Amino acid sequence: MRPLQTDLSVYKKFNFERPPLAIKYMLQKPEDMEPVGKSLPFCEMFKEAHQTGRAFYFTKEDEDCFGKGALGMASDPTPFGESGLIGYKMGIFQEPRVNSKLNRNNYQLPEGTVNYVVISPLDKLTLEPDLILITADPIRAEVLMRAMTYSSGEIYESKTTPVLACSWICVYPFMTGKINYVVSHMIYCLRVRHVFPESQVLISIPYNWIQSVTQNLNELTWEPPEFTMDRDKFIQRRKKVMGEVAKELQNP
Repeated sequence: MRPLQTDLSVYKKFNFERPPLAIKYMLQKPEDMEPVGKSLPFCEMFKEAHQTGRAFYFTKEDEDCFGKGALGMASDPTPFGESGLIGYKMGIFQEPRVNSKLNRNNYQLPEGTVNYVVISPLDKLTLEPDLILITADPIRAEVLMRAMTYSSGEIYESKTTPVLACSWICVYPFMTGKINYVVSHMIYCLRVRHVFPESQVLISIPYNWIQSVTQNLNELTWEPPEFTMDRDKFIQRRKKVMGEVAKELQNP
């Protein structure tokens, strides 16, 4: 595995309440790292890393929800998910068929390709990450998402489901190469398990975007002056810029 070479120090400037987490999918057991040491759902592994500040790995034996299926670690011999009965009986879905349809649309890593999942705060990271997962308030999240589109023009896109959100937070970005963001309390499982505080934005940055987003964070203006203007001053500022653009268009 490639040792960490990317300078991720810019993320410290955000002063996040909960530190960003790196995720690494591995076939072979990671060296010089402790196991999580307890049984938790995949989503609660993030809470464990936030609360303890430690780096660790987990296996399918440690994951006690459906996350192991999304990670391709295990196939369930009993069709709990495919039946759609769980979401129906818990009142999340009108009928089992709805839950079943949703489950078929979730992303899953190829079976047998991941045996260990490393979760690490950035300050303890030793390998180039597959994903960076950031928990932020909307103000900080705006800066992070703008860092994506700043040099690419990429459109903001959010995809998730009310259950099995770990698939959309950690598997979908890795498999598609797309940055994804979700709001914590819009997701049933994250809310009932109290994984993240209310109204937090979770941003998943896959490996192919990490360099670009990180570089752009070092370049762009985090708080444009317009953000601190009242409405009238903004209108004046916009009118001035529009006038300058009009002149340039008249004299190409």
